[in-house]
Amino acid sequence: MLLPESCSVKVDGNECRLPPSYVVSIKSHDGEYMVAVVCDDHKDGLEHKLASMQKAGKAPAGKIHFQTVKAVVTDCVAGMEEDYVEIELKRGVSSDRKP
Repeated sequence: MLLPESCSVKVDGNECRLPPSYVVSIKSHDGEYMVAVVCDDHKDGLEHKLASMQKAGKAPAGKIHFQTVKAVVTDCVAGMEEDYVEIELKRGVSSDRKP
């Protein structure tokens, strides 16, 4: 499954730019619903927010489940020009691209 590159939480209107550490889902009697991905820093806050949303009937009732994200490493990335552009522009990180 392809996940978002950053945490789903917004703080004061600003998106958290940390990578996700957990896939958050709600397990209910009729299935499991993925609701977010979250970093370590925002895990507890999101859990409290989801619990209050469940009490208000705005989220499905059930057990809130946090599953650790497991990184998959591959050696098939060739380091093409578009890889460097994505790193530099989309992620705002300097790369070691040769001019």
